[in-house]
Amino acid sequence: MSRSMNKKISFAVAIAVVFLTLQFVGATDASAQDEYSWIGRGYYLHNYPGSDTLDVENPEGFEPPIMTQFWADGGNGFGGEVEYMFRPNVGLWGGVSFSNIKTSLKYEQGDVALTGTDRVDLRQFSLGGNYHFTPDRRFDLYAGVLASWVNFSSSTFNFSEIPPELGGPRDYQVKYDAELSGGLNLGIDFPFSEGSPWLLSGGLRYMFLALEGNENVYHITIDPLQLFIGVGYRW
Repeated sequence: MSRSMNKKISFAVAIAVVFLTLQFVGATDASAQDEYSWIGRGYYLHNYPGSDTLDVENPEGFEPPIMTQFWADGGNGFGGEVEYMFRPNVGLWGGVSFSNIKTSLKYEQGDVALTGTDRVDLRQFSLGGNYHFTPDRRFDLYAGVLASWVNFSSSTFNFSEIPPELGGPRDYQVKYDAELSGGLNLGIDFPFSEGSPWLLSGGLRYMFLALEGNENVYHITIDPLQLFIGVGYRW
């Protein structure tokens, strides 16, 4: 997916979340409030990036040329959210998660070929809306859209093995821009026992997300699929 298309989809989903929020709030009246509930969820998550692989000469002007290859792999984390049910089948939620992905940089210059790795932290703040298809059944299946503000830590790749005659040792630090991301949400809540407020919760999220670093020298689309599983409580 191109970066421009990625941005367009992200903003379109963010607008959709705002529109749904207004619809939910507008549809709420005082007489209906006592009928609906809150749901809190805490979960473990795993990121599966659908990463591009970027090949770029950086820095330029060296002989032999310095070629670098940049990509991302999966990582883990945890998060939590709270959902308010405006109607039996319509909810608005907000949450935070803290996770990571693995970034790798391959350095090639002449006969030298090295690979460095580093973890990048993702701090994700989300707002979303869910439609619950089976709120009156034990398996509560829901789907929705969300918008997230994602802040990244930096990557540092140390190539101490580069010989001095090739300009070594050399460090690459990649600082990433924060991203406004849209996403799609699919989940299920299942009570531990009939009528229990405690829930087993799990699902999938697909995020429209890119890594853009060092004034766009290193930019890849990661669009992670996030798998989450945890526990919830309804009140």
